[in-house]
Amino acid sequence: MKLVLLPGLDGTGDLFKPFIEVLPDDIETLVVSYPPNLKLSYLELVKFVMEQLPNEDYILLGESFSGPVAYQIALLEPNGLKSVIFVATFLDNPSRLLLRIFNRLPASVIFALPIPDFLIKSLMLGSDANRWTIDLFKQSINKVVAGVLSFRLQEINKLHGTKTLCKTRAIYIQATDDKLVPKKCVDGFKKMFDGIVLFQVKGPHFILQTSPVACTEIVASEVHFITKQIQPTSIVCG
Repeated sequence: MKLVLLPGLDGTGDLFKPFIEVLPDDIETLVVSYPPNLKLSYLELVKFVMEQLPNEDYILLGESFSGPVAYQIALLEPNGLKSVIFVATFLDNPSRLLLRIFNRLPASVIFALPIPDFLIKSLMLGSDANRWTIDLFKQSINKVVAGVLSFRLQEINKLHGTKTLCKTRAIYIQATDDKLVPKKCVDGFKKMFDGIVLFQVKGPHFILQTSPVACTEIVASEVHFITKQIQPTSIVCG
């Protein structure tokens, strides 16, 4: 059973490192990285990811920005997809604050400037974030063209409207101290996924990076549950 990881706004997949390092050895991961210099819409990203999905059973994890991508893929019910794990994410634009920022300052200008540590801590990584995690965040963001980051924010701003019910099994990991994705965002998933299970983990928006052990316990439990469900029952003949 493979775990396919779809990244946050940076799209590099590098920020999964703290999470992957504490995953059980029997869980194989495939990190999908988005092109750092191409402005791909959500629909184009769905196509991009679909072309990289494994030819075997897998579970799809969509973090933050990639939640809508994972949702759209789940609607397509591709072969091998057994479950979707949503982490600190949304189906509609999660914040009107984002719109206000766009009205006052172009995002391309924002991303061209160094992001101060205090802002990274207060909005994204939490006050207890260590130097290594902060540097990892900065390095990941710096790998992506500012205009691409701006474009991805614009894609988030466009998210609205009627959604389609999805039959795929799903769980949602919610960060209790998320400053970017309001708690109400999970309501959209409850409406679209019948029986979706909600797990709450104490921490900021970047919950996989700041509480990796707690998150891996949830993810590993889902992977092992699905693996057991699809294993064929042995028949003894004699």
